[in-house]
Amino acid sequence: MLAALHIENIAVIKKLDIELTEGFTVLTGETGAGKSIIIDSINFLLGNRTGKDLIRNGEKNALVSALFTDVDKDTAEKLDEIGISTDENGELFLQRTVSVEGKSQIKVN
Repeated sequence: MLAALHIENIAVIKKLDIELTEGFTVLTGETGAGKSIIIDSINFLLGNRTGKDLIRNGEKNALVSALFTDVDKDTAEKLDEIGISTDENGELFLQRTVSVEGKSQIKVN
């Protein structure tokens, strides 16, 4: 489950922290409110290709991080196969940055 999302310098978002709880979550808002930017940020974090145009104007880099909790056994086993382990609480922390030079970096736990 996605428990926490942190976004910095993505499009019009300077800094945003979202904490999610169990249950159904809905993103609503007017056109231009940033719903798609949040989804694009999650996709960026999970490995989608992106360009430096994602970075907020005037900033040198952008960052997205997320905490996933309650990682199920099957997912944990698949992660283990590629050398990624959840922590002792069954949680997984991901962070990805991109610079104006186009360099991207991903960190796990």
